Amino acid sequence: MTDLYLMSPPGTDWQIRGRANFRSREATPVDAAKARREWLGLAEAIERTGATVVVQPPAPGLTGMPYAAECGHVVRGADGRARFLLPRMFAEHRKGEAEHWAKLARKLGWETVDLGAGTWEAQGDVASFDGVTMLFFGGRTDRAGFERAREHFTGEILPVEVREPAFHGNMALLPLPAGDRVLVCPDVLVGDSLARLEARFGRDRLVHVTEAEIRSYATNGLPVGKTLLAPSLVPARVRELVQSFGVEVVLLEMDEVCGKAGGASRCLVGHVPDAPDVRVPDEHRLAPFAAAIREAG
Repeated sequence: MTDLYLMSPPGTDWQIRGRANFRSREATPVDAAKARREWLGLAEAIERTGATVVVQPPAPGLTGMPYAAECGHVVRGADGRARFLLPRMFAEHRKGEAEHWAKLARKLGWETVDLGAGTWEAQGDVASFDGVTMLFFGGRTDRAGFERAREHFTGEILPVEVREPAFHGNMALLPLPAGDRVLVCPDVLVGDSLARLEARFGRDRLVHVTEAEIRSYATNGLPVGKTLLAPSLVPARVRELVQSFGVEVVLLEMDEVCGKAGGASRCLVGHVPDAPDVRVPDEHRLAPFAAAIREAG
C-alpha cells in the first residue's frame, strides 16, 4: 500500500450549513442520499486505481466533514516521523472537525500537530509539482496560518497568494504530473504569484484557464496517476486540454456535493502519498460504508 485517500461520507441527514462559497450561497436544498451515492462513486473510482480509501464516519452536526481536503496534511520531518498538521478552519461550523480527524490520524500512527494560530485549511491550500510544494494564502487561509504551516514543510516552498472566487489554492491551480502541466487561473493570482510560477516551472508548462472556468471547477479534478477524476460540470474545453496532455478524464456525477455545495473531487479527499507503513483499521475501510450506502438506496 502506498497512496491513501482520507474521506468522510455525507451523513444521512447531510445539509448545507455555512453557504460560504459561490455555489452554496444560492443553492436549493441538497438530497443527502444522492450526495452519499456521489461520494461513493468517487471513493470506488479511487480504489479501482489501486489506492486505498480511509473512511472517517460522519460526525453529527459537522456537515463540512465530507470536504476532506481540509482534514489536515501529513509531513515528514528530518527524523522520518510522520506528523499530521491539523487544520484551523475559517467557518465557525467547521472548527470542530479537527478533533475528529486527529483521532483518526493517531489511529494511523501519526503524531498530530496544532498550528496554534491563524487560519489554515490544509490541502485546500497545498499543492505539489516537480519537487516543489506550493502553499497558498489569501482565500480562507490567512497569512498567519500560512506562516505557521510553512514551518513544518521541508524542501522547496513556493508561496502563492490567491483571491476570491478562489477561496482555496486548489480553485486557482491544478498540477497534472502525468501530463507535465499545471492548469492555472491567472485572474485569481495576486501580486507576483504568476511570475514566480512561470520562473520556476516555465510558461510552457502553465496552461491558463479562466475565472469562468474555475467557477465550473476546472481546477478541482482529482489526478490519480494518468487519470483525472473530475466532476461532470467541468467545461468541455478544459477536458479536451487535459486529454491532449495524455491524461484520461473520467467524469463523475456530483450535482449535490459539487453543483450545490461547492466542492469537487479534489475537495473530497485528503491525499497521503507514499504511506507504506500505515495499517488501516478494518472499521475505517471503504467496504462497510459502501454496503450501507447501497443498502439505503
